[in-house]
Amino acid sequence: MRTLGYIFIFLGLLILLKEFQPALLEPLKAYAPYIKNSFWGVTLMAIGLYMITKRWVRRTVLALYVIYLILYLVV
Repeated sequence: MRTLGYIFIFLGLLILLKEFQPALLEPLKAYAPYIKNSFWGVTLMAIGLYMITKRWVRRTVLALYVIYLILYLVV
């Protein structure tokens, strides 16, 4: 639960940075269409990998998916 709190704090900070300092996230603007258009493909792949892998790989898949979701929400 604590990790989820850290993720929410980090996401909130990124959204605030996007609002007040948009130039900081400017390098990601070039990748925005690719990040937005591939949402369902990445989601289905993450679910499939999560289901067929062992415990330590599941954590890696989950961490990578959370990073993708943060990028999706911020860009």
